[in-house]
Amino acid sequence: MKRLKLFCEKLSLFSCRFVRLLALGLTGFLFLGAFFFTCYSENMETQQVLTKWDNPLSSLLGLAVLSAAVLGILGAIRLLQRLFPALRAGRLLLFLVMAWCLFVGAALILFGRTVPAADSMSVYSAAEALAGGDTSVIHPTDSYLSYYPQQIGLVAFYELLIRFWKLLPFSLPAYHFIKCVNVLFSCVILLFQYKTVHLLWQNERTDCIYLTLAGGFLPFLMYPSFVYGEIPSFAAASIGFYCLGRLFWSLTSDTTAKNKAPGIQKPLLYLFSATVFLTLAVMLRKNSLIFIIAAVLAAFFQWLRERKHLLLVFALVCTICSLSILPLVQKTYEIRAHSTLKSGVPAISYLAMGMQESSRGNGWYNGFNFNTYQSTGMDTEETAALSRAAIGERLQYFRENPKAFAAFYAGKLLSQWADGTYACRQATLATFGGRSSFFDSLYAGDASSYVIDYCNAFQNLFYLGAFLFFVWDIRKNRRKENSPLGLFLYLGIIAVMGGFLFHIAWEANSRYIFLYAMLLLPYAARGLYLFGRYISGCVPRSAKGNA
Repeated sequence: MKRLKLFCEKLSLFSCRFVRLLALGLTGFLFLGAFFFTCYSENMETQQVLTKWDNPLSSLLGLAVLSAAVLGILGAIRLLQRLFPALRAGRLLLFLVMAWCLFVGAALILFGRTVPAADSMSVYSAAEALAGGDTSVIHPTDSYLSYYPQQIGLVAFYELLIRFWKLLPFSLPAYHFIKCVNVLFSCVILLFQYKTVHLLWQNERTDCIYLTLAGGFLPFLMYPSFVYGEIPSFAAASIGFYCLGRLFWSLTSDTTAKNKAPGIQKPLLYLFSATVFLTLAVMLRKNSLIFIIAAVLAAFFQWLRERKHLLLVFALVCTICSLSILPLVQKTYEIRAHSTLKSGVPAISYLAMGMQESSRGNGWYNGFNFNTYQSTGMDTEETAALSRAAIGERLQYFRENPKAFAAFYAGKLLSQWADGTYACRQATLATFGGRSSFFDSLYAGDASSYVIDYCNAFQNLFYLGAFLFFVWDIRKNRRKENSPLGLFLYLGIIAVMGGFLFHIAWEANSRYIFLYAMLLLPYAARGLYLFGRYISGCVPRSAKGNA
């Protein structure tokens, strides 16, 4: 028994070291890729992803300017604290950044005038039909959901919002209301990521740097106008991650009574809450299963070290619930409609498409999955067979042309991870008319180049911050220091690594990477704080006094 316990502890320790090394390598790769390259779209009709070399001096200048801006905000907050000693800087900045998010979100709704398009319009239309009593969208062959049944959870959520909207005395389309709800969800994300950052490091300056980064992250400000699953799903995941962190804290043996937060002795409540909200995240966006895998892995390896069985219970229950939620929602709709949905486009078709060229970029959407499924008469097995054949052809081509293989996947990775806008312009491009010339310029005019440059410089900053954090983290753990939250500290980066591997193979789109960038912001905030503290420690005290 002792040998088994020792083996489990060593396995958990190895997993921590392995994650730290991988995280260091990944964040270093992301920073170098973003520092030397920029991926962007100029033509909003073709939306072709272009790649250009960045001048290192320009990249350094951008880093310097944004770093100075962050320091300026922190300096202003410190000045306020000196004037008002009782002031809680973190809470004040949280209020200000939330107000900023609400202001920008309202401005985009009123003047950006975005309308759902493509998949987002199909999901919205299905929800609108169901809210009106039309169940014909639940059909085995003649519906958008016949192709993509994984969207059924988001449809259910939108149906609920549309039904509520119809009770109100307004004649506007319900998607305006959904955008307003998304703006509120962005505040939920901000609040619970802030609370998670504070839970992890208990440091007000780190909290303030996170809030400053979040408030300056332009894609985060623009995506609430995108009527799709990213924002509501990540809001649910943010709450779930925070509740899971409280569960870890309540169970870890390293937590002292002094460090315990009020009410932390409620592990069952946190287990239940984490499971519910992470399950909701999957219901609203199936790709959130990557977050579930990260959470389950973190809980399992922490259980190996701590032997706290509630962590294992969480891993099992969360896995069951997250895998069951979409089939359960689908079955509910099928009973209501007295009809069925097919299994839809098989996942292997997305993998095949992810290996092919596209007019937008390497591995981006080119219609292969949809067209193949349609050409087979919506036969899932035949579509899967054709997809496997297409994969075989591409593998053969790459074996014969290793340079083409390297160029293809280098381009695919950069087009997703080196796009500082994370396709926020493309996602919110469609309009119902009347968009002002200023907003037209942001999307496709002269101002769009400033948007791209700013987002690229901002991306360099938070990639660098995340990389610096893991440099510090490896050094710290060599001195045998451990976070009281154990493996929860690495939950976000485990999810990012999972997403990185997944999107090497899957259909490419920089929009998919947006949520992983959000997961990197807390690490970036901590890394920038630690780097600033290190620089401050290198300045002689006499110089500080003269300053």
